[in-house]
This record gives sequence, structure tokens and C-alpha cells, in this order.
Amino acid sequence: MTSKEMESRSGVPRANIRYYEAEGLLTPARRGNGYRDYSEEDLRTLEKIKLLRRLGVSVEELRALGAGKADLTAVLDRRLAELGGEQASLERVRQVCGDLRRTGATYAALDPGRYLADLDAPALPEGEGGLWWRAVPAELPEADTLPTVHSAFRRFFARLFDEFLMILALIAGMCLAGINPGMVSSLGASLAATVLLAFLEPLSLRIFGTTPGKALLGMRLTGPDGKPLPYSEGLSRYVLMMWQGRGFFIPIWSLVQMVRSWLRCRNGEPQPWDDGVAYFAKPFRARCILWMALAAALALTAGEAVNSACQLPPNKGDLTVAEFAENYNRQASYLGFDGRTYLDEAGQWPDRPQAGNQITISLEDLLETNPWDDAKIFHYTREDGRITAVSLTGSVRNIETHIETPEQYVPRIVMALTWGREEAPFWSWQRQDQLDELSRADWEHGFTLRQSGAVITAQVEQTGLLYDSYYGWWPAREENHLSFTYTVALEE
Repeated sequence: MTSKEMESRSGVPRANIRYYEAEGLLTPARRGNGYRDYSEEDLRTLEKIKLLRRLGVSVEELRALGAGKADLTAVLDRRLAELGGEQASLERVRQVCGDLRRTGATYAALDPGRYLADLDAPALPEGEGGLWWRAVPAELPEADTLPTVHSAFRRFFARLFDEFLMILALIAGMCLAGINPGMVSSLGASLAATVLLAFLEPLSLRIFGTTPGKALLGMRLTGPDGKPLPYSEGLSRYVLMMWQGRGFFIPIWSLVQMVRSWLRCRNGEPQPWDDGVAYFAKPFRARCILWMALAAALALTAGEAVNSACQLPPNKGDLTVAEFAENYNRQASYLGFDGRTYLDEAGQWPDRPQAGNQITISLEDLLETNPWDDAKIFHYTREDGRITAVSLTGSVRNIETHIETPEQYVPRIVMALTWGREEAPFWSWQRQDQLDELSRADWEHGFTLRQSGAVITAQVEQTGLLYDSYYGWWPAREENHLSFTYTVALEE
């Protein structure tokens, strides 16, 4: 017969039939096409399994019966003994409860010793023959213990989410304070987030009874009296958790402590830092993961928005030379330009003069070596006091060693001049794509590139030189010449 017929005739769901097959209690034949072919004997075996399982016989005992390694009478005797013990325990509880009720004792005058001895006495007197067993002493109700959460998955991801939010908040704070997070070591940021969380998590538990990660996964904490956890106890709990649960991030020791925490969850043991804490958890639902993913996405978006906004220069729109210089200096400070790259209010490197509508700025102090012999200048083109273009030029003759053209200043001009335009992209990854495109340009032969309201051009002329993408230009003969002009012009 087929699986469907077997299910219909036996009244046993197919999932249970598959389980009994996996346990080796039922072994149907297979047809040529691989489908199961149940016999009448298989049906009788399944009905036997159904009967004995409903009587409480274990799968292990059924397997032994099927293999001929156990006697049905002995198995049933053991089961009767178990049932008798359970029944006798309930009867003994009924008798002791009745005896105690008839005494009329008050709670203050109650002497529990006698009654506890009656509860733990043998269910039947020994020595009278037959099956002998003792009633199993009843355990204290689980409700007599403070609730706790044994799901390592929920606890771990709630903790991970809280730390993730704290790191994001710390990064956003650094951005708003004018500190580029990229200039701070990841270890320092993690330690700072850990210390900050030590103060904020107890506060969240005190006010809300939970943290963002715990709330998203349906968990909350209170004191044993059901009231919010005092701040001092929340702080002590956090410190103990960091030591016995995270090992204070000490290599190897941290891993050992995390494994120990996982084993306690698996064995149903409370965590040491939950002593005296009522830890509640709602039934887990798949939507908890969806809510956590959504919250993480929103937090990442908010953090990236702060990061992107803080990378923009302070002055927007049409810029004067002074505003350009302020933008340049701020970007140099925030994004970490190398070298002495700050401009004064006149848009000059220190101690350089202006000349009419063209402002010349020396690069002599910017390069580790100064092989340029003329035109080491920026050129600012202005209309009505507003910058319309910035050019960087230079030339050199008869060099004897390799030389690099200072194209690294072009992205800096772009950051200071064009990132404040209305059409400039807002998100940092869009601007990074802009800089990546610029880095891939042909600096050897020159190029013209249009980006976000600007036209960037590079013109290079040379004789007697060879180009290497890593070292720059090398002399091929004694008499040589190299000149360049880099321009960032705003489109109308």
C-alpha cells in the first residue's frame, strides 16, 4: 500500500510514520521507482507502535522489542511501576494535604518536618513481594524560580545589536564633533563604545526595563520584585557580563568565556550576571529578525547620512577665494591631507603675493623635494569675486632622477570647490565613486572629465622622459622637459 493509504488506515500522520522509519521501528519495502510499499505486516507493526507509544513506552524500548532484545511483559511491568509511582505520589500528596487541612494548623504554627517525611516515604512497604518502588519526591515548581532566558541565539544577537548601535552613535558623534572616524583606530572606537555602553545600558534598563536589542527580540529585565532594575545593579550586571560572558575582549580568554556562556544556555543554567534578575522573553517569532534587520538598516542609513553630511565643505554655492580657502583647510583637517596644505584667508600658501586677478600659490613647501624651477603655482580665475576655475601648473627641465607630478591636489580642489555645489552628490559613496573615477584617469597623456557641474582637465607635455605608474617620470636622456596644467572649472 502507499504512504497515503498507510496514513489513512492507521490514523497515524505521515510525519510520525517517517519518524518511526528513521528510528528503525518500521522498514517498508521499496518499489522499483523508489516509492515505499507498505505491507499488512507493516500496518500491524505501526498499530503496535501507536498503541505502546500511547501507553508511554519509550522509543528505545520499542526498538528493543522489535529486535527481540526485550520482553513485552517486563516492559509493561516497568511502565505499570512508573504509573503506580506517579499515582501513589499524587495520592500521597492528597493524603498529606488532607491531614494538614484537618489539623487546622495556621501558617505561623505549621511544623513542616512531619509532613515532608510523609511525602518522601515509600509508596509501598518493602518486603511484601511484587514490584517495589519508591515514589519520586516532587520537585519544587518551576514557578518558584526567577525567570531567565536560555536562548543563546537571542541573547547574543541582542547584545550584538546594542553594541552595533553604540558604535554607530559614537561614529556619528565623532563626525559631528569634526573628527573623521576613518582617522581613529577600530580598536579605540570599540573600547570607547564598550565604556559608553557601560553607562547607557544600565540607564536604559532603569528607565525602560530593556535595551534596543532586547526589545526587538522580545526580552526585558526587572528586579525580583518586578520593579525596574536599579542603576547600580544594572552597572554591576554589565561589568560581570563583560568579564564572565565576553572576557573583556582578551584574546583566547574571551572565546573561552563565550563558550562557557553558550554551554550554560544549552544546559538550562542561569548566567552568573543574571543572579537576582527576572529575565522575561516572549515567544520567538520570525518577524523579530525582520524588525531587527529593519532597525539595523535604518540605523546604518542615519549613520551614513551624518557621515556624508560631515564630509561636505562648510561653504556652499559660488565661492570667494576666502571661502574656497576655508573649504580647503577644513577638508584638509577632516579628511587628513598629508603635508602642510593649509591656505591663509587670501587663498595663499604663507608668504606668497597676489598678482591682479590671478592669485599665485607656491607648491615649494608642499613637496618633500622641490625639482620645479618655475610656475609652481595655483591660478584662481574669478568673475565678480567668485571663483570659476582653479588651475595648477608646473614645469621642470633636465631632471636627473624620477619625479612625480602633484596630481594628488586635483581631488582636493574638487572637494573644496565642487562638493558645495547644488548638483554635488550627497552620499559619501557617490563622491567616492567620483574620486575613484578621477584616480583612474590618464594622468600620463592628459584627459578631460565632466563631473557634477565641473570640467576637470589635465594637460601634460614632456620630452626625454619615460612614465612609470608607481614612480612617476624617469629621465630617458640628459636633456628633458616636463610641464603640466591641471584645471577644475565650474560649468555654467
